[in-house]
Amino acid sequence: MWSAFSILLLIIAFLVLLSWILHWTGVSTDVKSTIETPWTDPATGLPGTIITETTNPTKIQAAGLVDILFAPMKGFQGKADVIIFILVLGAFIQLTIASKSLQGFSQGILAKLQGKEIYAIIPLMIFFSICGTAEGMAEESLGFYMICIPLMIAAGYDTFTGLMIVLVGAGVGVICSTVNPFVITIAMDGLNSGSGLSGGNGISAGDGLVWRLITWMVMTGAAIAYVMWYANKVKNNPSKSVTFSTYEGDKQFFLSENNEKIIMTGKRKTSLAIFGLTFLVMIMYLVNWDSITGTTAMADFGDKINQSFPYLTSMIPGFGQGGLDVVATIFLIAAIIMSLVLGLGEEGFLQEFMAGASDILSVCLVIATAAGVGVILQATHLQELFVSGLNSSIGGINSQVGKILVLFILFLPLSFLIPSSSGFAAAIFPLIATSVAVKDSNGVVTGFQDAAASGSVMAFSMANGILNLFTPTSGVVMGAVAISRVGYDRFLKGIWPVVLGAFIISIIMLSIGGAIGGSMA
Repeated sequence: MWSAFSILLLIIAFLVLLSWILHWTGVSTDVKSTIETPWTDPATGLPGTIITETTNPTKIQAAGLVDILFAPMKGFQGKADVIIFILVLGAFIQLTIASKSLQGFSQGILAKLQGKEIYAIIPLMIFFSICGTAEGMAEESLGFYMICIPLMIAAGYDTFTGLMIVLVGAGVGVICSTVNPFVITIAMDGLNSGSGLSGGNGISAGDGLVWRLITWMVMTGAAIAYVMWYANKVKNNPSKSVTFSTYEGDKQFFLSENNEKIIMTGKRKTSLAIFGLTFLVMIMYLVNWDSITGTTAMADFGDKINQSFPYLTSMIPGFGQGGLDVVATIFLIAAIIMSLVLGLGEEGFLQEFMAGASDILSVCLVIATAAGVGVILQATHLQELFVSGLNSSIGGINSQVGKILVLFILFLPLSFLIPSSSGFAAAIFPLIATSVAVKDSNGVVTGFQDAAASGSVMAFSMANGILNLFTPTSGVVMGAVAISRVGYDRFLKGIWPVVLGAFIISIIMLSIGGAIGGSMA
């Protein structure tokens, strides 16, 4: 089986070839551009700028052969914050592993769950699913594989069980996003901006929330049941494991080579507390609390801290306002504190830090290469072409359920090409706003009271989330596969029942929600 790099470069090469064909045949698409015009306020005499957005037909731009290798470089540049975060995260985890606190913690859990280890899957997957549905857990989940996989192997399960706990747990949460700002907020903002509606006439995160919550519970329950069934099957018959051929090698890599009983000393307990607290702070920091509460409390609090304690920090935004670069800083601080607790000294700290960062470098390169797909799509205007085709496909459908299901089906292949949920939502929803809105007898948009509006957001969340469970264009998927040491071919063999189940449940829940109508869907 080809490596992740080869698969991604082949996808990029295919898109380059497609851009040639469409360029030679003269295909064009509407591309938005902004024009900035200098302007002076006649009342105050103060200079300003008028920004005008225009749409012009633009011919598909052909990409070149060299661009196949240049795109991953641009992808690295575009994903710099993610890559920095993952490098620091890898170093932080290496320090934690060096302390043996995780191994000792795992031994303690297994001792308490003797014979009932399988029940550890339930709270773990619920936790990841909540993170997925609330804040769109993606790259930040990569740090948890080195926790769950050793725990599952020590309990008698396999690598793939640990992989599914994290990937499927967070994945079904994202599929059934309830208040995820990277999906729900951006998509609904796109509908409002595309229709010209706002305030009470527009759509809000409360529309369809009840049905999204019900769907999340159904999907999460089904996912947990499947992972527990698989884990039990593997424990009873290891030859049924997706990763059976590498089982012994996985044990040597993820577990200590001896059966040493780890005593949880004060240093190890402190290291474990730092580890857990750091991940908790990360999750709390990445949730956009102001978006959920409809206030600016966290942004204002961050500004106040920067102004009141400038010698502590003058640049860190409030909770929910910053990105992965801030989270990387949090992990770096935690790594330094942990090294002090362990008494490693400068040389010991740097040795473990560099070892952890180097171990995860291949994951960073996979993420950069995956981002190269988006670079080609944007540079050639293929992204606008695909999005435009989607909008024209639903214009003549009158049935609410039909419109939602057609959107769901069309979102699936587009999510393969545009795996970024926020980027996809920002591009597509302003364009389909008038197609899913309620109009008066004159064709004027009056609101989003019908199921098609909130249903379209839910359909997008599900389609994009399902594809991001397995698509090689997702840096999260390829990163998880690399960390877990599972070949992509074996990964596909193991994940397809989950994907099929998620697809069927999505069709059922979208159909029922559309039939209920109103803003329930």
